[in-house]
Amino acid sequence: METIRKLIMNREGIGFFKAILESYEDVALLTVLDGRTGEVEVIYPSEAHEVVASIMADMRRFGILFREAGNV
Repeated sequence: METIRKLIMNREGIGFFKAILESYEDVALLTVLDGRTGEVEVIYPSEAHEVVASIMADMRRFGILFREAGNV
């Protein structure tokens, strides 16, 4: 089963976050839904939840913050 999350993040951090996710083989895919607003979609296998959550938490060191987009 996979998890799909729509998030709003600092738009200037999208490229960096995407590069970090891609550096982890087969952990998650990031799609930019709206680069202007920072809306992204992250898809990952449910068993990778802790890894993805850890990466996202670590992004705070770089000033990159996330919030759930909800039903935008």
